[in-house]
Amino acid sequence: MPITYTVSENGLIGSIQQWHEPPPDGIQVPDEVFQTLRRFAFEVEQADALLTYSVQKNRELIRVRNYVGLLPLSNRAYLEILPKIEGVATSRTVLLKMLRRLRNSPFRMIRDTHTGATSLPLWEVFVGAFLTNAEVVLQQGVQRAYVAQEGNERFLRGKLQIARQLLENAFHAERLAVVYDTLTANVASNRILKTTLVYLKKTTISLANQRRIQLLLSLLDEVPPSESITADLKAVQRAGRLFSRYEQALIWAEALLSGQGMGVEMGRKMSLSLLFPMERVFEDYVAYGIRTYWPETHEVRIQESSAHLVDEHVGEPRFKLRPDIIVRHETQTFVLDTKWKEISGNVASGTSTVGTYGIEQADLYQLYAYGKKYDANNLFLIYPANATFREPLSVFGYDATTRLHVVPFDLTNSLVHEVEKLARYALSYQ
Repeated sequence: MPITYTVSENGLIGSIQQWHEPPPDGIQVPDEVFQTLRRFAFEVEQADALLTYSVQKNRELIRVRNYVGLLPLSNRAYLEILPKIEGVATSRTVLLKMLRRLRNSPFRMIRDTHTGATSLPLWEVFVGAFLTNAEVVLQQGVQRAYVAQEGNERFLRGKLQIARQLLENAFHAERLAVVYDTLTANVASNRILKTTLVYLKKTTISLANQRRIQLLLSLLDEVPPSESITADLKAVQRAGRLFSRYEQALIWAEALLSGQGMGVEMGRKMSLSLLFPMERVFEDYVAYGIRTYWPETHEVRIQESSAHLVDEHVGEPRFKLRPDIIVRHETQTFVLDTKWKEISGNVASGTSTVGTYGIEQADLYQLYAYGKKYDANNLFLIYPANATFREPLSVFGYDATTRLHVVPFDLTNSLVHEVEKLARYALSYQ
């Protein structure tokens, strides 16, 4: 059964051979696993977005960056990367809760019970999400399609193939080389589902998932596994609307299979199918909450791009501005921007590169531009809450009319609670 190694985003990974105890804010892994990660860092495209390599006191280290999710290392090992929140169980629960609000992803099918399954590794949760999608598809009936089939028949069936007839049946006048359509479940979409189920049956340790897999396999009993996942995935793209209800299940299937090879032509690209930049996860989660739970009397716009930094250059506006969230009410406009960064509630936390409270000056410049271009007097920078940052900071006055509010967003609380708290704070400045 597969082994899961869990590390926090921006955490360090060291080999047991070199590190007798875990590195600070990190974990130890067997040298075989470490060497796999090291090869990723040096040899695989896109790896620099996820892993960085360094040497500390003659000992090698791999640092994961701010991606979260699951990186398959082999058929026997996975690297689980969780947001940097106190406690593995809490951070796993928070991540699953946030992934359900990720745009353009199948995570909305993760069950509520799974978001509370704090002892369940991400792999098992992702397997469960795939099975939920597959159940929706297959319980409605296995989709069949007409597929062209060649044969040598004793009677005319379909269309006679003259070239084949002359080549194959020159001495068998009693046979006819024909091509005809046959209705079958042996099509690319079903083969991919079958292959995924067979693979997951070998890797899941959950008895509940095992039972669900066995039931689904019985529904696909007449379908063989795929001989080439890559070829079948290409065929799926040409399948048309007939198999549209398979879409979400196939997205999951491709993600779960790609990290294992499984016939998928990956070349030198690392599979990031189950990894997600934490900035986007946080941004989508907060945006979903504000769009859903902000007072209905206000207009909420997500990533509006109606303004430009430069109004005119060579006859055209330049450099579109795209704040995360804009809220309008009568004559009042709020601009809100989310930042997945750890700041401090203590004013003396600045360094030469990071400003007061650990806030980067570039973020302050960005919000100032938003305020001027969208005619907003109250601007909001939303950061994740932490032990030292649990209340809004003292208000920053850009000038006599433009104010910046730096507010925490507690991911361990319910989304509706945090949005209502943010709305009460913001509306007190109308």
